[in-house]
Amino acid sequence: MARAPHLPRRPVRTTIVAAAAAAFTLGTAGCTIDLSSWRPGAETEQSPSPTPVSAGPVLDAALAALEEAPAIQLQGQFSDPEDTTAAVDTMVTVTDSGATSGTFQTGSGEARYIEADRKLFVDADDDYWLTTGIFNPDSDTYADNWVRTSPEQFGLDPGAVLTPGRLAESLRAQAPGEGAQAVEEKLDGAVTYRVDLAGGKVWISAEEPYQLIRMQVEELAPADGEGVASRIDADFVEVDTAAVEQLYGDLATIAEDELGSARDARMEVGWEGDLGGNCETGGACTMIGTITDVGGASEGSVRVRMDSVFSNDELGEKKCDKTGELEAGGTVELSCSVDFGLAPSTNPQTYQISYEAFLSTRALSGDAREDLVGKIGEQREATLSGGAGGEAEEGN
Repeated sequence: MARAPHLPRRPVRTTIVAAAAAAFTLGTAGCTIDLSSWRPGAETEQSPSPTPVSAGPVLDAALAALEEAPAIQLQGQFSDPEDTTAAVDTMVTVTDSGATSGTFQTGSGEARYIEADRKLFVDADDDYWLTTGIFNPDSDTYADNWVRTSPEQFGLDPGAVLTPGRLAESLRAQAPGEGAQAVEEKLDGAVTYRVDLAGGKVWISAEEPYQLIRMQVEELAPADGEGVASRIDADFVEVDTAAVEQLYGDLATIAEDELGSARDARMEVGWEGDLGGNCETGGACTMIGTITDVGGASEGSVRVRMDSVFSNDELGEKKCDKTGELEAGGTVELSCSVDFGLAPSTNPQTYQISYEAFLSTRALSGDAREDLVGKIGEQREATLSGGAGGEAEEGN
């Protein structure tokens, strides 16, 4: 049964007294998978008379070259290892620091994803978000904003598995045993060496320096076994320094200009109970709302924001907002106030006030966004100088 989305706002109507003292309460409502038929487009053809070559040295050389690369670019597909019916077509570039810029295909077009400082964001249309099963009070704004998401929700963790160093480490962990042979095969007309891994295959250029050409991996996971695993079928595309500089420039621009309004889908949030508050003599009104982790997340936190609108036909409209941090499994109380500035009077007058509260999420505070821009600059310098060996840890 489909889950009903949580209503993003709570309406209230109440009254205030201009001169007489008054106070009141406002109420509201594991298996082995055959990869042979799952390919992004390249065709392989075994040579008529393949020449046996020891797989170990060829694979070791190709992985060593991969580790030294400042960035890689892949074109292909990724999916859940246990469900390949929803394979996602993608083109992605990942640097040695984990900075990522990619595109993927949705049912109605192309979407984007980026990662910097281990923070993953998606920019996609409504068709995509409707298929994710993510329901939040501000879900209807996702198509108009970047949205921070978790690797588990997205199905891929580029910064954990696709940096040159981490990918090499994961592939090395699946290397064949001593004595295994590399098989000469034609890939799109070019002669390559195919090396069969414990859980997939890689194709390597047949001439030195050995370079990875393509990979099909049943379950690509972080080498330490912790994190999201994805099934990958992708070709390696040559990436030059200009492309790396462009990636970092694009990331910095997005962080500065577009992430200020970014939403956060990593936790499902909603109102807990009714809104409450009071208005004082003279028109000072305060509203209080409690927000809870509806989905029962096990870790992490998200920023939640309450936007309130107080209005009266005669007095006009007043707005206020408040933002707080909601921890997984917890609640947070937010309150904000307005003042209609009613002057004392010997003839007290009563006004009816309408109120609405909108609940939304925010991926980054202003300071956090500035910090992210700084991190992107640091990652850029490290990559271009060849010193990005220390890859970013999990972001907050």
